[in-house]
Amino acid sequence: MERKRITLYNDLNEPHKRQVEKGAAETPKERYAGFFRMQARLWALKGRPSIVKRITISKPSWI
Repeated sequence: MERKRITLYNDLNEPHKRQVEKGAAETPKERYAGFFRMQARLWALKGRPSIVKRITISKPSWI
């Protein structure tokens, strides 16, 4: 059985501070790869978004 890690924080800002420190220590390549790992996890949970963007050009009503 896998042990779960429990983290206790002293204040509500500590998780944010730790994340900022972790990001500052990473190289841009590591952060870039990490972004796509997190995006893949999100899509695995919620499903890939199916957004279709369209631009419609029509004659204005006042002309």
